[in-house]
Amino acid sequence: MVAIKQLNNFMYLCSVDEEGFTLTKKIPDTITSWVVTGFSLNPTSGIALTKNPSKIRVFKPFFVSTNLPYSVKRGEVIAIPVVIFNYLDKTLDADVVMDNTDQEYEFTEATNEVLDKAIDEVRRVKRVTIPANSGKSVSFMIRPKNVGFTTLKITANSPLAGDTIHQKLKVEPEGVTQFENRAVFINLKDQPEMSQSLEAEIPSEVVPQSEFIEFSVVGDLLGPTLQNLDNLVRMPYGCGEQNMVNFVPNILVLKYLKVTGRKLPAVESKAKKFLEIGYQRELTYKHDDGSYSAFGKSDPAGSTWLTAYVMRSFHQAGAYTDVDPKVVNAGLDFLVSKQKENGEFPEVGKLFDNANHNALGLTSFVLLAFFENHELIPKYQSAIEKAVRYVAEEVDKTDDQYSLAIAAVALQLAKHPQAEKVLAKMEGMARNENDRKWWSKAPESTGDEGRIFHWKPRSNDVEITSYLLLALLEKDPAEKALPIIKWLISQRNSNGGFSSTQDTVVGLQALTKFAYKTGSGSGTMDIEFAPAGGPKDTIKLNPENSLVLQTHVLPKDTRKVDFTAKGTGSAMVQLSYRYNLAEKEKKPSFKVTPTVKDSPNQLLVVDICAEYVPLEDADKDKDSNMAVMEIALPSGFVGDPDSLAKIEAVDRVKRVETKNSDSTVIVYFDSLTPGDVRCLPVEASKAHAVAKQKPASVSLYDYYDTDRKATEYYQVQSSLCDICEGTDCGEGCRKA
Repeated sequence: MVAIKQLNNFMYLCSVDEEGFTLTKKIPDTITSWVVTGFSLNPTSGIALTKNPSKIRVFKPFFVSTNLPYSVKRGEVIAIPVVIFNYLDKTLDADVVMDNTDQEYEFTEATNEVLDKAIDEVRRVKRVTIPANSGKSVSFMIRPKNVGFTTLKITANSPLAGDTIHQKLKVEPEGVTQFENRAVFINLKDQPEMSQSLEAEIPSEVVPQSEFIEFSVVGDLLGPTLQNLDNLVRMPYGCGEQNMVNFVPNILVLKYLKVTGRKLPAVESKAKKFLEIGYQRELTYKHDDGSYSAFGKSDPAGSTWLTAYVMRSFHQAGAYTDVDPKVVNAGLDFLVSKQKENGEFPEVGKLFDNANHNALGLTSFVLLAFFENHELIPKYQSAIEKAVRYVAEEVDKTDDQYSLAIAAVALQLAKHPQAEKVLAKMEGMARNENDRKWWSKAPESTGDEGRIFHWKPRSNDVEITSYLLLALLEKDPAEKALPIIKWLISQRNSNGGFSSTQDTVVGLQALTKFAYKTGSGSGTMDIEFAPAGGPKDTIKLNPENSLVLQTHVLPKDTRKVDFTAKGTGSAMVQLSYRYNLAEKEKKPSFKVTPTVKDSPNQLLVVDICAEYVPLEDADKDKDSNMAVMEIALPSGFVGDPDSLAKIEAVDRVKRVETKNSDSTVIVYFDSLTPGDVRCLPVEASKAHAVAKQKPASVSLYDYYDTDRKATEYYQVQSSLCDICEGTDCGEGCRKA
């Protein structure tokens, strides 16, 4: 018989014989009630359940607790609250000690409301008297000195009992974090050795100590993706299109593992779980007519583009999770109902990336959904033939690379002779540099600005290039695509995705197809690397560890890494780094104006006004794409959930959410119009005792063209006297 015991959210599987079975486990926590339930399976008598759950109360008579904010910034002053609980039957005198022998922070005292002085001590002791069956609190004022996680070591000792806790306080640098990644594809097929350098281009105005630099190597192109399935892009994803970045890559990973015969049960289980969650979540964006839109039924109509995208993805997911065929049929029926007589599929509803969608591109994109649902092709044969005819006629009338790239894939799948003509046309538009090849709608660069490691492409350049790679892999040997692969890999972020959601999904589709056509991850290689002037180290790759992203953290002052690869096969090498800037964009595409209002001491009220200010003359009369505002609250403050509805009521706002334990508020605008100012009432409450806060940032950016952004800062005034306690309060506070 197999029995399964459940202890709250812990589950244990055991095999039980006739003599029974004893399971001994240590229950964590201080004062908590645990519920024990169980069920068993027997081949003869079936399933059995416990009649009544058993309840266990875990009790500790004397313990210490603290409550920390999500993070503080270096140099701010925080009062660390320490609560000592005494559940013994007599009053205790206890010494509460905070140990700073590691010198990660300094103890401070408040001189007056704005001045504090450092206390030259490595440990502070405060004596408290705790009544029986009660608790008592004390606080220690500290100023963190280093960026990272500061360990707070707190001990309470009494004649009868004692307790010690170690808590991590997250300390962040000032400003806004910038993420960079320099990735290189190494191919040793025709050479036994390859040497190269990678540079971390960190500006001189970087916030001191904010740099974090890693050198990593992986043998398989899908390695970083596998390890970061739930975090491929660093932007929030709260709409119907963005949700798909948590859905589609899981399909690609599962297919890749199946095609390559890799056995990774933990990854498969995680991917299938994300698929199920993503599928159910996507259904919340569905309209009654079978279509889908960015924010579901709060939008007036479904979107042709998103519906096609979802129908294509749902069919792919059907191989790994339960997808209702009626849902897919309803979506395809919606698309057919909107098709024009000439075969075109027009956009109904709202597009996400206004600059890149036209009739040719959209019709080609919809065709991909019908070709994916291959078993339904006979049902929709007439609509498909009309659309293919439309695409074949339109490709000669445009030079738009985005629509031509999608058309190339659609015509390849349709086995239409025009596909070759489109690919030949696109070949003439390709850009080549340093053995890399890509496509871009941006004007040609000149001089240093055009160098690979300095020029930042727009995310739709990744899409264009990925679609063309998909089309080329339909007909050419994979090795011919190596220059495209080298460019695509150089654009990835360190998590295995790209800058936004669509380029991540399409880019990963192309990389995955290339990987299983070439047997990615089958090589054996030694990679020797060293920061300029630093000690050498070696990373070894082989087929067994090819999916593991091997990472080494480098010193903060690293600006260049030299490496040499020896062996066989291929691999990806990347130098990933991040740093903070406290400056604003020199050429912002939005105008952001935060105004701090007078409010009670424990409440923060900020009016934040936003306006789209396009830089290009051609965009003066156009709306932005979907825009996202990320509002960082000052340290110690958390967003007021009851006030989010006030923000959501503002016209153009489609969704409001929080992250990082409610310390950041995220606002989604469906778009912003030049000259049309939108003001948001943001409210927060003070949940933690922090003073001398650094400026907090407000960032606003175009989700699908992240070069269009703006950052502003605002600051709150706070008193040290409000957070000090007892002897930590100087004469200036006592007089106040």
